[in-house]
Amino acid sequence: MTMPYYRLMGQIFVAVETWDSVPDVREAFSKVGLTNDVVEQGRGLVEAGEKLVEKRRQQAGGDRIAVHGVHTAADEVGMWVQSVKVSLRDRVDDPEVIELAVDHGLHAHDHTVTVIAGAFRTLGVLRTDPRVEEAYRRPRSLHDLIVRGATLLDKLFDSTVTLVGEISTSRRSDVFSELRDHQQKMNEWVVKLARTAEELRDEPKVLGLAGYLPEGVGLPAGGTSFAVPLHKRAQHDEVPLADEAGSTSGWSAGRQGRNRENMGDGFVEPSFGGAD
Repeated sequence: MTMPYYRLMGQIFVAVETWDSVPDVREAFSKVGLTNDVVEQGRGLVEAGEKLVEKRRQQAGGDRIAVHGVHTAADEVGMWVQSVKVSLRDRVDDPEVIELAVDHGLHAHDHTVTVIAGAFRTLGVLRTDPRVEEAYRRPRSLHDLIVRGATLLDKLFDSTVTLVGEISTSRRSDVFSELRDHQQKMNEWVVKLARTAEELRDEPKVLGLAGYLPEGVGLPAGGTSFAVPLHKRAQHDEVPLADEAGSTSGWSAGRQGRNRENMGDGFVEPSFGGAD
């Protein structure tokens, strides 16, 4: 399955920039096949990808509402990163952790790519650095912070689809086929990244810095928590019209009806039927 165009650019950019700037990451990935030639190929893919987005805007026009939606979603991700910085300052007595997580200096030509790449790095550090996990006395606080970031990032990916897609009012242009072809090339590069990352499962901190974690590595960015699907629904669903909205006893109605998921430390096992 091909990932969203902007997700691919952000994923490649953070991996390439980290390979360049962090010797431990460069050494680990080089040993399993992510060599300088592969990295340079990835760098070229991001640069070409950004140029194609600009070409699409110039030749096919743009949807100002869609562009505004992307900017808004990117701002939300940026605000989440700042909330992470504040949270870490309050809990982690180690400046290096904050530098790795949020003061990483990742800057692409396209601002949206910068935001996505930075969020990948932030999530990666939160999910893999033991100093972060040890600093949060209540695991649920850290889990909720990660879930929120991952959810807002998904929302940003969704909002970028229109920027590279063909819409009914677009003028006919070869740029759309170029975008599709380039998306496939970037997807193939990320598949290579995934294969090399699988060989580094025992080095989660390295993978976290590179912004790519295979399934099952590090703290989950979603998973089985009730909060995950509910929070994602809240981020994506449209507000119903007043005359169509039914009464409800709370956001968990229809699951347990008494908001049991939101009680106490950690997660409450689901109960159904006549449970109190």
